[in-house]
Amino acid sequence: MNKAEMRNFVESVIANGANVKTYAKFARVQAEQATEETPIVTVLANGKQETTNVAKCGDWIVTNPGGEKYVVGADKFSKKYEPAPEVGKGWYKPTGGVQKFLETAEDLSFVCSWGEEQSINAGGFINVTCLDDIYGIARQEFFDTYKECDENGQFIS
Repeated sequence: MNKAEMRNFVESVIANGANVKTYAKFARVQAEQATEETPIVTVLANGKQETTNVAKCGDWIVTNPGGEKYVVGADKFSKKYEPAPEVGKGWYKPTGGVQKFLETAEDLSFVCSWGEEQSINAGGFINVTCLDDIYGIARQEFFDTYKECDENGQFIS
């Protein structure tokens, strides 16, 4: 699906009563700022390639605890993360707050906000916080980094 088709799909699924839940990222990540254009292939813990992206000079290359790498734009990184010196140099903790996710009931392939195709298997999660920035997170990687929370960001046990 292209971006418009994916947005329409998400809007339709939500309108038909899909259960959108709130989550917040809890996991500490490692990150480094790109000094030149750097292609990043996001590979999941199971070895499946999820998507590709290019980090431009100044963007951040983030590595989740399970080894999954992805790109966060220079303009968004400081809104989503802050240094975690208690963990070590190059470690960051999330500050992005509450986000809305929809669990997928089917395998999906779509063009995400950065213009590359992404494939998510059934049981993965689609970020629907902003319908202009839809992207997916595979199930294992999602639960390695996110926890369900209330609207105020308080984690639900």
